[in-house]
Amino acid sequence: MGLFNRKPAPQIVATGAEIDAAGKALAQGDDSLANQLCDRAGDDSQRVALAILAASVDHS
Repeated sequence: MGLFNRKPAPQIVATGAEIDAAGKALAQGDDSLANQLCDRAGDDSQRVALAILAASVDHS
């Protein structure tokens, strides 16, 4: 393990509980929480959006 081979710790964009809550709200017709999470995710917004959509299917 070299000094310069260290990778930065992965950034947590949204927790599972946040994604689950946004998915539940989306299944009930409210997209505001999903929009907030996607806006906060920045470059990872597409990945977060797909996770929210998958969670919304579980709650429908």
